[in-house]
Amino acid sequence: MSIRWKFLILFMTFSLAPLLVVTLVGQRGIVQMGETISGKAKKTRTAIVSRELKQTATDYAKILGREKEILELTLGIIVRDAERFLSEPPQGAAKVYFADDYDNPAKAPKDIVFSHKHIRGAAEEGTEPMVVSFGHQVFLVRPGADWRYVAADIGRLRRLLPLHSEFENQLGDILYWQYVSLESGVHAAYPGHGGYPSTYNPQTRPWYILAREKGELAWSTPYIDASTRQVIMTVSMPVRHSDGSFAGVAAIDVLLSEVLQVHELSSQWSTAMRSFLVWSGVKEETGEYGLWIIAQKDYVENAAAWSGAMGVERLASSDVEIMELLEGEIQARQAGYIDMPYFGVDSVWAYGHAGDDLNLILIVPKRIILEPFERVREFLHILVKEQWLITGVVAIGVILLLILAGLWFAHAMIRPLFVMVEAVKRLAKGDFSARMNINTGDERDLLAKTFNDMVPQLEDRIQIRKSLEVAKEVQQNLLPQEIPNLRGFDIAARIVYCDETGGDYFDFFPCEDEDCARFGIVVGDVTGHGVGAALLMATARALIRGLVTRPENLAESLTQVNSLLSADVRDSGRFISLFFLMIEEGSGAISWVRAGHDPAILYDPATDTVEELMGPGMVLGVEEDYSYEQVAKTIETDGTIILIGTDGIWETHNGEGEMFGKERLEEIIRTNADKSVGAIQDAVLEAVSDFRGDTEQEDDITIVVIKVLL
Repeated sequence: MSIRWKFLILFMTFSLAPLLVVTLVGQRGIVQMGETISGKAKKTRTAIVSRELKQTATDYAKILGREKEILELTLGIIVRDAERFLSEPPQGAAKVYFADDYDNPAKAPKDIVFSHKHIRGAAEEGTEPMVVSFGHQVFLVRPGADWRYVAADIGRLRRLLPLHSEFENQLGDILYWQYVSLESGVHAAYPGHGGYPSTYNPQTRPWYILAREKGELAWSTPYIDASTRQVIMTVSMPVRHSDGSFAGVAAIDVLLSEVLQVHELSSQWSTAMRSFLVWSGVKEETGEYGLWIIAQKDYVENAAAWSGAMGVERLASSDVEIMELLEGEIQARQAGYIDMPYFGVDSVWAYGHAGDDLNLILIVPKRIILEPFERVREFLHILVKEQWLITGVVAIGVILLLILAGLWFAHAMIRPLFVMVEAVKRLAKGDFSARMNINTGDERDLLAKTFNDMVPQLEDRIQIRKSLEVAKEVQQNLLPQEIPNLRGFDIAARIVYCDETGGDYFDFFPCEDEDCARFGIVVGDVTGHGVGAALLMATARALIRGLVTRPENLAESLTQVNSLLSADVRDSGRFISLFFLMIEEGSGAISWVRAGHDPAILYDPATDTVEELMGPGMVLGVEEDYSYEQVAKTIETDGTIILIGTDGIWETHNGEGEMFGKERLEEIIRTNADKSVGAIQDAVLEAVSDFRGDTEQEDDITIVVIKVLL
């Protein structure tokens, strides 16, 4: 009787099936009841929280609208006083402080303090409070400004200090910077601070350009503050002379985190909540109506990744129909909430009108809303696991009974298995003399015979594998370990073998004379691949390194290499193709010898043309008396690219049998010509790999990329 029948009779006699069926039915009922209760509770919870979220969006939208009106009114007062002061003679000669003074503690005002509202931040340096003065302004003068006008304008703008200070006392929670910048080149900001970049020019900033072009009050999209690297929004308004001509721009900055109430909303709801300030209307550039994001929480969280203005993008969802419904509601200036996915996450969207065409939209993932019920659901699963544990304990008891019932035949049944396990352990430790010596009269004898036949074969395979690993290590050590650093040339080189070892080869040959500026680069390809090709490659490398001692005698040296190599491989049917390029450091002069190898590719970016570096030459190892010739050329274009490769690149086939070809290779060189040689090399290898797809690599790939830097 076979072992399968023996085990079947044993476990059918003492079956665990009834116990398992009863347990599964009971636990399934518990889970279904919990899911039903949880589902109804989730719907109720979602509706309640959605209404709360709608109320939050409505309240904060009203606050945002009121703060917007306050800021615009405040800016109007600043513009009014600035225009009045500009029409009057400058007064007084009190001390004023420039940006450089604030950056030098010895020159800074005595009342400077650390402001925790004005936090200076950077991508890698962290954040720190900024030093400011609430009793002084800071002045900045554009390079090249006419000081005859600058001095007078400074005397006029310094009269704004009491007004700035009063607004700071009353509206300090929402104001960030207050400033006036004039066409004369004077820029006055409050509170006084330093940290301006050396290239800062107010007249090129978004807020200045926007107010000057529109000729009226305007709000900017979010951008990075020049002195603190915080994300801000700016309301700006033109300042005019008494005759109505443009004099400059007055502006107020507010932190985007304050506009969106990021900290308050996150503490009230969750940090996973997204907040958006959107404008509903038709975009002039496209004539398309939509919800356009003016500001969003992500701008605050990812400030280090931004430079300049963030721009305007459309608020969208994968559910087009519901999104159109939301757009209609907002266009009608309604407040409400709606269920709609946001970037694939089920969410609740709440929206409220903030004045004009501005709206505040809050998006909270449903998982945050339903988190308490998920905990209940987890509790039910824990309960089910406990039931399984009880079932397991009972099952163990039954199993113990089975063990007791089976002891009477255990010795006869288990002893052969112990012999098998011992043999497997010996094999795992590397003992290839291990054998299974058993005779049971069932399928275990077949297992033992298969094991005994397998061990010698496994030993042979391991020995072959070790030999290949050694060969791979030796071959890798034969290749150059680093890329030479040559004046006037940028070089990258790589080999990708299709087996552990291969027949592709590249090498570098510096000139042995100290006063010689020439340098040799060689790429070779032995027929076939694997161990045989690797051995022939090693032989060729030794000959080349031994005979090519002076790069200027390149053709003569390769003729000697061919003569010696032909005597060794004449009857083997193998040969080597070779392309030997000689460059001259700091010069555009190049020369080369072709030994049956595909010509190198030369791309001239000035003419956008591709040329092949042709030349006569037979493969090495075929005709013993063959003489090679050297070809020369002068490169005159900076950025010229030379690519030397093996046919493993262009002869790569995809699953449909199509060949990669040189046209694709040339197009990759042309497309990436402005990049580094390493990037060009990676682009070629990636394109070949993508083209090949799941097809196995059939040949070694060698690529050397050289960029001429004149």
